[in-house]
Amino acid sequence: MKNLVLVVGFAAILASCGAEGGDAGVDEPVVTVTSSTTAPEMLAEPVPLLVVAEVGGCYMMGPNCTTTLVMSDGSFGVYRNDPVDVMAVPESLDEAEYRGAVDIADLAHTVAATDFTTLRASLGPGECMACVDGIDYRVRVFTGAGPEDLASVDYEFDEAIAFFAELAEVRRAAAAAGTLELVPRS
Repeated sequence: MKNLVLVVGFAAILASCGAEGGDAGVDEPVVTVTSSTTAPEMLAEPVPLLVVAEVGGCYMMGPNCTTTLVMSDGSFGVYRNDPVDVMAVPESLDEAEYRGAVDIADLAHTVAATDFTTLRASLGPGECMACVDGIDYRVRVFTGAGPEDLASVDYEFDEAIAFFAELAEVRRAAAAAGTLELVPRS
């Protein structure tokens, strides 16, 4: 991305200098440089698409809840989460307890088509599964309009709804990719 910025900046400098040997007041072609917040496909790096964090019963024996970070290219990492900030993820997938890849074409399409305000309004109330030693989920979806957060304590994660069906598929794929070694309480 830095190379793209340098090339665009250099082109702008050249355009402002005019053609070699040009006379003042002579109309010369104008080079228009446009900027974009999206890098060309060949330069784009994967960005976060989805974060899914477990909270609750997975802490019973020790710090054994996971946070899964899914990137825009389908790669993902599963991390032992921090009970203070379960949505915090390291900068790199290299720090994951285990990694994998999942086909996210359907999820990405569903995320793009979902109006999260309408979705929230249509959902039933969630349940506190952690209140009875179960596991609750917190989800952060990165959309073009910004991050959207949902918690299973607040909203029913109904798999009959396309977004939650896709979310369940991603959770299953992450669970099948590896096993988090249990760490007992110290």
